[in-house]
Amino acid sequence: MNEFITLIENRREEFKSILDPNTVPNDIEIKLSNQLQVHWHNLPIPASVYDREFSIDSSSASRTLANGIDLFIIRALMVGSDGTEFKQMKFELLKGIRDPTTASTFERVLRDLIEIEIVINNSDQLDGGFVMIDGNLYGRFTHMLQQLRLKGWETLPLQLLDAMLKLFDLCLEKNITLVGVSKFSKTRVLCSAMLSELGTPVRDPDIMDVELLYRWKHGEEGFTTPLLLGEYAFVNEVRAMHDEPERYRKRFFGSIPQEQQDWGTEIIKQVPLAPAMIMFHLIPSKNEQPLRIDIPASCLGLNDKIMDVSPFRFVNPEIVEPVVQQLTAAWGGTDVYNALLYVVDKEVRLASATMDKVYRSVLAREFDTPINYDRNTRRFFS
Repeated sequence: MNEFITLIENRREEFKSILDPNTVPNDIEIKLSNQLQVHWHNLPIPASVYDREFSIDSSSASRTLANGIDLFIIRALMVGSDGTEFKQMKFELLKGIRDPTTASTFERVLRDLIEIEIVINNSDQLDGGFVMIDGNLYGRFTHMLQQLRLKGWETLPLQLLDAMLKLFDLCLEKNITLVGVSKFSKTRVLCSAMLSELGTPVRDPDIMDVELLYRWKHGEEGFTTPLLLGEYAFVNEVRAMHDEPERYRKRFFGSIPQEQQDWGTEIIKQVPLAPAMIMFHLIPSKNEQPLRIDIPASCLGLNDKIMDVSPFRFVNPEIVEPVVQQLTAAWGGTDVYNALLYVVDKEVRLASATMDKVYRSVLAREFDTPINYDRNTRRFFS
């Protein structure tokens, strides 16, 4: 403890300037704070605009076995406001993963995929519904645009893109309002857009949106002017996908099986034609952290595609008011940021005891072999 206090003392002023919300702002921060006033809107009266509401979340766990094999279990749950429940699970055993980053990417993409698949597989039950997925939607399109360096799973990112495209079509067909709700986001896109308005375009400003909102909107409630996100996070990729999809596939998905190459090229070709994404920040109650909200533009009646919007533009805030009303009607406080999302988060969570006692013992019984963890894994999970 004394060492920690000594470190603080030696760098007190440096750290205070980072933590203190009353630090004198620089010129860019002053411009952003003024522009934020222009793009800040009062909350409409909370109301249940949509009769049927659903929420989706997932959880996962991975363990390395004594023989070097990696075990993955991924679960997804969709819960309806009428009490209905839909479940889905994935189970994989993989060998030869040397890079822990590859393993964590594999697990993350599988979770993103299963959350989309559970909506697609049960879409007949969702007509006219308000469907919330925990996490942002735009990032699922932009974070993994090349093959996974894992033998037999090179196409996994394409599977996610394909599922997203199918889901957008289903939302139009069945009048589903799809909403991504992120509890926390480190995006800088609002700051970038406001600086562009001021004639000072900065693609990656030093200040995050959440930092701006915490400093100048803490203690208030409201939402920011919605942004329509198009090429913003992947300008070069979108243009390459549109202009030369086969060349893009050969360059970034060069190891996928021959029988899937035409399919892969077609998926790549469709990405720039996917709906642009509406994104805004919502502070549903005073002194609360902002939520990031993502909605496919097509769900709110806009026809803009990703390639149509370069890189972003503000849209009329009235277009998202029904969504804001629905979300604030279900606000339950700091921990219960949304009643239904809170329920699904609690129910889907994969506890260590479940993984290490229930699933582990089932595996051992079904395959009639002991399931032993490697030495490093045993340090944390018995």
